[in-house]
Amino acid sequence: MTVLHLDFETRSAAELKAVGLDNYARDPSTDIWCMAFAFDDEPVQLVTLNDYTRIWSHVHAGHPVCAHNAAFEFAVWNEVLAERRGWPTLEPEQMRCTMAMAYAMGLPGSLDGAAAALGIEQRKDAKGSRVMLQLAKPRKVNGDGSVAWWDDPAKLQILYDYCKQDVEVERALHKRLRELSDDEQRLWFLDQRINARGIKADLQAIKRATALVGLEKARLDQAMRDTTGNVVAGCTDVAQLTAWLRFKGVTTEGVAKAHVTDLLSRDDLPDECRKALQLRQAAAKSSTAKLDAMTERAGPDSRMRGLFQYHGAATGRWAGRGPQLHNFPRPSVLHEQGEIEDVITNLDSAAYLDMMYGEPMQLMSDCLRSMLIADEGKEFICCDLSNIEGRVLPWLAGEDWKLDAFRAFDRGEGPDLYLVTVARGRGISIEEAKPFRQEGKVEELAFQFGGGKGAMATWCKTFGMKISDDEKERRKVSWRRAHPAIVKFWYDLERAALRAVKEGGAHKARGIAYKVSGSFLWCQLPSKRLLCYPYPQIGEGTFGNEALTYMAVNGVTRKWERCATYGGSLAENVTQAVARDILVAGIRNCEAAGYPVVMHVHDEIVAEVLLHEKSVDEMSSLMSNGPHWATGLPVAAAGWRGRRYRKD
Repeated sequence: MTVLHLDFETRSAAELKAVGLDNYARDPSTDIWCMAFAFDDEPVQLVTLNDYTRIWSHVHAGHPVCAHNAAFEFAVWNEVLAERRGWPTLEPEQMRCTMAMAYAMGLPGSLDGAAAALGIEQRKDAKGSRVMLQLAKPRKVNGDGSVAWWDDPAKLQILYDYCKQDVEVERALHKRLRELSDDEQRLWFLDQRINARGIKADLQAIKRATALVGLEKARLDQAMRDTTGNVVAGCTDVAQLTAWLRFKGVTTEGVAKAHVTDLLSRDDLPDECRKALQLRQAAAKSSTAKLDAMTERAGPDSRMRGLFQYHGAATGRWAGRGPQLHNFPRPSVLHEQGEIEDVITNLDSAAYLDMMYGEPMQLMSDCLRSMLIADEGKEFICCDLSNIEGRVLPWLAGEDWKLDAFRAFDRGEGPDLYLVTVARGRGISIEEAKPFRQEGKVEELAFQFGGGKGAMATWCKTFGMKISDDEKERRKVSWRRAHPAIVKFWYDLERAALRAVKEGGAHKARGIAYKVSGSFLWCQLPSKRLLCYPYPQIGEGTFGNEALTYMAVNGVTRKWERCATYGGSLAENVTQAVARDILVAGIRNCEAAGYPVVMHVHDEIVAEVLLHEKSVDEMSSLMSNGPHWATGLPVAAAGWRGRRYRKD
């Protein structure tokens, strides 16, 4: 079937990254400079009056339209061309997105980054990119509020050529990428519909919370000046604070969150330094940025849209966009919904909140989730898969005792898994293990994917535990002794992947298969979905051993570079990927049963339903009803219902 490749260049007084795509496309100032297009391998050209009929006919007939970051072209087409100018409406099912295809192959998401990673000769025009960024914004805003746009013919010609070149690059990229499978393409369509539904922000409460945060920040900044003798101007002046601490004899690389946590754990910290760091810690809560992001992202109906990026992680999990709903801080003060409602009701009284609950900045951080609210006459049903990765790993590895323990717990006939793991690892009874439950959780998090005492040190810091290095090593050994099938699974995966690269052909480790095809190492999951490791090679590991290396986007530097992996990391990849596929099955089950999904966060699904309709039990059952390929995997979910989102 003929494919229409297209690209828009637009202008707007709205800031795309701040307000989000939906608000950007709907903004009255948003308009199209030009549209470049090509049918299949035909020459790329700009739209003229003579091209309308053919393009209209193609779209009206429901034929496919391909673009990079197709959500942008989809929104601009429907809001600017269809809504304002009477063009035919595009349906999500017509769209094909080369960004989604690139992400699914572990490649960079940007058009230029993906093209470079695949060695495509066609590349974006760097000069044109600079002109595009200039012309995308107003040249000036007049005193009466009217906007003056750029109209320089030379600049516009550069923009037109740039737009056409983008279609050339996208089309070349499309030829090199693997199309999404039918199943994943349907999921992408569903993802677009969930993103379009959005979720409502309580803008009145957010406005009051933002004002409270502003007052509290001013108070904290004054306290910082008082504490440091006016040397440090405010809590966010990190260079001044770092220099002042060094002057006071406290050596530190900086005052980022991890540095502050380490410094505050010291017993020899001078009192004034401790107070300054505590002020910095209080002021550095993420609440302000998230409150601002919610306000900017909310549309005229108060709903925030476009919050989830399909295949944002190489395992297939989503990434957050805008206010980043995937990384809400965990509440530390407020734990009851009644308390949260009381705080939101009294946002105008910092004195009351401080008296009743303590530090206002922490309260605002605790309340962030509850700034998401269902529409009038509706409420959320929210259900969370119970320890899904902790269940998937032993299912993949064949650690049967652990699966039996999960099944017993789900029936209400056994203790939770952290207690079982501690008892088995240390050779003690469940009763004797109870004081060490939190340590059992840390051990699971640290050791399940091949981590050692370094990984445990990281998690100990997160949970505020102090354990000696010798004891960490003993815990690692006892955990591995208690999980022989999982340890074997790490090494089996590594051997299978290495053999696939060295010898060719397919090599399996239980239900996971690796095979090299072209320039990619493919990993087939039990769902038959594929993970991709671009440009695999055999390199040298940390201990002089053979190691699998491949190209990936560095999560810290964001650069495309070669990285090494090992059995535990491969096990983490497939575990997270299978858990994602279980979540997807739950989303689809909920949608089919009339539970409209408005949000999903990690292993949690949030549906917005009419008051007193549907049920938590039914939705939990829908999520627990695993797909056909997951026979034997104990899946469980539990949830709650209410008008405000919360961490239950």
